[in-house]
Amino acid sequence: MKKGVYHFIGMGGIGMSALARILLQKGCVVQGSDVKISPLLDELQKEGAKIQIGHTKESVAMATTVVYSSDIKEDNVELERAKELKLPLLHRSDLLNQLMAGKKALLVTGSHGKTTTTALLASVLKEGRLDPSFVVGGIHLGWKTNGGAGEGPFFVAEADESDGSFLKTASYGAIVTNLDQEHLNFWKTEEALAQAFQQFFSQASHPEHLFWCGDDANLRLLQPKGISYGFGKNNPLRILSCEVFDRGIRFDLEWKGKRYEQIELALFGRHNGLNGAAVFGLGISLGIKEEDIRKAFREFAGTGRRLEKKGEAHGVEIYDDYGHHPVEIEATLAAIRDKVREKRLVALFQPHRYTRVQDLFDRFVICFDEADLVVMTDIYAAGEAPIEGITSAALYSKMRERLGARLHFYPRTHLETGAASLLMPHDVVIAFGAGDISKACEPILHLYQERAPKWNVGVLFGGTSAEHEVSILSAQNIIRTLDPAFYNVRLFGITKNGEWVVGNDAVEKLKQKITFAENSPKISPEALQELSRCDIAVPMFHGPQGEDGMFQGLLDALDVAYVGCDYRASALCMQKAWTKHIAILAGVPTPPYVEMDRTTYRKNRDILNKKIDETLHYPVWVKAVHLGSSIGVSRAARSGDLHKAAELSFAYDDALIVEQEIEGRQIEFSVLGNEYIRVAPPGEILNEGAFYDYDKKYGAAACGVDIPAKLTPTQLKLGEELAIAMYRASGCKGLARIDFFFDRSGHFWLNEINPMPGFTSTSGFPKMWEAAGLNGTKLMDDLVVLALHKQRRLREIRGK
Repeated sequence: MKKGVYHFIGMGGIGMSALARILLQKGCVVQGSDVKISPLLDELQKEGAKIQIGHTKESVAMATTVVYSSDIKEDNVELERAKELKLPLLHRSDLLNQLMAGKKALLVTGSHGKTTTTALLASVLKEGRLDPSFVVGGIHLGWKTNGGAGEGPFFVAEADESDGSFLKTASYGAIVTNLDQEHLNFWKTEEALAQAFQQFFSQASHPEHLFWCGDDANLRLLQPKGISYGFGKNNPLRILSCEVFDRGIRFDLEWKGKRYEQIELALFGRHNGLNGAAVFGLGISLGIKEEDIRKAFREFAGTGRRLEKKGEAHGVEIYDDYGHHPVEIEATLAAIRDKVREKRLVALFQPHRYTRVQDLFDRFVICFDEADLVVMTDIYAAGEAPIEGITSAALYSKMRERLGARLHFYPRTHLETGAASLLMPHDVVIAFGAGDISKACEPILHLYQERAPKWNVGVLFGGTSAEHEVSILSAQNIIRTLDPAFYNVRLFGITKNGEWVVGNDAVEKLKQKITFAENSPKISPEALQELSRCDIAVPMFHGPQGEDGMFQGLLDALDVAYVGCDYRASALCMQKAWTKHIAILAGVPTPPYVEMDRTTYRKNRDILNKKIDETLHYPVWVKAVHLGSSIGVSRAARSGDLHKAAELSFAYDDALIVEQEIEGRQIEFSVLGNEYIRVAPPGEILNEGAFYDYDKKYGAAACGVDIPAKLTPTQLKLGEELAIAMYRASGCKGLARIDFFFDRSGHFWLNEINPMPGFTSTSGFPKMWEAAGLNGTKLMDDLVVLALHKQRRLREIRGK
């Protein structure tokens, strides 16, 4: 193409600026105008473009090719002047077509996902040393640009279906991501849109390099040529698995009889699994080395305004996303939910165009279900005239019917202050819209940081159980790890007699064994009121009357969020026989056992011997059912030892179990999560086969814990699966430690569940999570997040 002078009307647009950049790199003279300055224009000016703010007819001179886009109105003064002078006029898509002349066009089109897929494809070709030219509808964050003129044979471009321009260039190869009800202000009918996609398919010159999403029902109806990809079994290029890890997603592909395992892509979301599968398939079909594709995937930095992180302050993260269609919003919310798990997800929503709201009104109502809080603002007109009945108020009213109190509205002029006032530490915010909502992200973060709110956290400890002192030790560690930047900590100590001590000196008073008047109440109205003011409680009790659901029930009644399992799961886990019943139902192996209550045993002690003779063989372990793993527990090597062991258990409890001894190792799995379950590297108790009693847990000569336990990958996977199965079957939330015996044949046997494991300096639970990358402070942050999430779900059930 000729190296003339090019004038861009509206050069600050993402597509126009990419073309201007390529022309500059080709040695052309580039000038242009726009209504306001922007970072894109600043960069183009540094690269040699002449920029004018505002449209004037004087800016258009002779010997100039004028470039415009579909957004430029017919009455634009520069466009009118160009016509008067009979200058060459090029629609943006026509210029793109000219730039691709002599290159093999690799086009990406579809209703959603084009920009990310295009940028990823360009990255793969560059890593494959094919030096592509490229035009992306967003900023490639790894390259800090949206376009470039490469020396290689391929031109990668985002093909825009919004105005029909994607039909101007026949592709050498292509990716079609999906076909949805979008841009009907241009196409008028869904039939016309579908026919246009059919034509795009027919223009592809090399079907072996044409990939389309076979999971998309609308695309399947077109029965296109090429290769379909997706999760469904009908696809030749099939995604077999897709999982989330800390840096993105990891998936397996199967194609042409070969399995490509553990492909890591630095993006989140099932939809990006689909995009990645398409690019991977096209890369392989073009002859790019598999390792080059994998490296490009691992290092891909994403694109601007596609789940782009804009900042972080005082425990809040904020993201910006161009999503303005319900399908895009829903997919992005699902993706970020997998990333942030149970954190409170706050969606900022700026509807875009009256026509889009009109066409997709009902779909906007249902696409925010994954968000915990939605903050809506005015419709961004994008130059459109209002449509009767299609208003911000009408959409808000309909969304409110579904979302209830989760939905808030602030006019655009008050969006920043309104949204900032709602935020709290650990929230994750994402702004949706194709208008100017991205400009609100940084001000919101700044205003929130000025507020710097804190959660009020009450730590409860002590209690009437035999593990009173351990509870105090655990609580002290918890208090040290709670970040004072995020939490105001209040202390609630409970004496061995059950009296409540409230205040910063509660630990010292319990250690001093403070005494109360004989007729004083166990808990004062002031203490109860102080507890009700807490946002979150940490009931750090071990053993009966604390770990067994008693305090959890009180906190539920007070509507205070709390760390750990609810009263039902706590009670179940602290009753060893009930736990075993659940294990059997869940298919989790547990040692054979018999159970008995004190009354039955006192009436006829021989009944216990008889049950054991029928079911078990010596040696056995006799355990009090409601206590921890080391109190009221002893071994009976032969029948003569049984009654002494039973009397010890009944000294602490009114029921016991007798359990078959399993020779082997003791392996513990530490678990976190409500809906997203995580397991830390397991620990092995280094007790050399001896009973892991109270002193070996907490005494001066406490046993060590080997982290991670020495297990094969297969053994580790099986142990994790059994721990998760038991966690879910027991209804655990927040945290638990699930202990197994691991016999000499390599089989796991459930020992017990600790719904509130120890947090002392020798306790395994925090050590295991530290091995997973969570130090004490981060672990407590996660536990607070889980407590708040559990409370939100409980309030939803209650209908609040």
